[in-house]
Amino acid sequence: MYCVKCGVKLQEGTTVCPLCQTPVWNPDETMAEKNYPDTLPEHHNESDVSGAAAMLVISALAIAVTLVVCFKLYGSLNWGGYVIGAIALFYILAILPRWFRHPMSQVFVPVAHAAVALYVLYICIAIGGNWFLTFALPVIAGSCLLSTAIVCLLKYIHGGRLFMFGGLLILIGGFSVLVEFFQHLTFGSEMFRWSIYSLSGFGAAGLFLIIAGIIPSLRRSLEKRFFI
Repeated sequence: MYCVKCGVKLQEGTTVCPLCQTPVWNPDETMAEKNYPDTLPEHHNESDVSGAAAMLVISALAIAVTLVVCFKLYGSLNWGGYVIGAIALFYILAILPRWFRHPMSQVFVPVAHAAVALYVLYICIAIGGNWFLTFALPVIAGSCLLSTAIVCLLKYIHGGRLFMFGGLLILIGGFSVLVEFFQHLTFGSEMFRWSIYSLSGFGAAGLFLIIAGIIPSLRRSLEKRFFI
């Protein structure tokens, strides 16, 4: 069975084409055989406030227990700072978006990276390191920019996906070289020990997608196979 609009092959029982969202028409099925409900189902898209609130209470209790144990045993925060930071980070990454009916990924991605940066900064200070400004911060900032760009492109741009994915793969490969550069700058490691392989792999894959976007037959084949 094939879609009447775009021609993509459909699995048995499919009601909507996954590529172009066209309702599937089966010539062997008559209107009389269809059983339609009297009322349309209600569309629910609500925030999970109760679950988020429950996780907030659980997180607060875990933090309280950690504080009690640390100050009872050591008289100071000791390792409790890492635990509390991890709990707070998990809540921000996984639970905070559940408070909202329509969480905006282009907002929560930078918020998540900011939370990661603060946690890494605490670790750097706690262990007396000096690598946050020259390594961790640039890497997290670059990851934030790249991730936000990916999210925005997927959300607002619906055409030219092969060119978009190809360019993003090349950027990811280039970002790996940037990560190794900051690693070299901070820790004195050698350059191009591992990033050249990442750049080659992601670059080749990205270039293939860009070329596929130029060739009509190859583009249609990939679009139908991967629904992009």
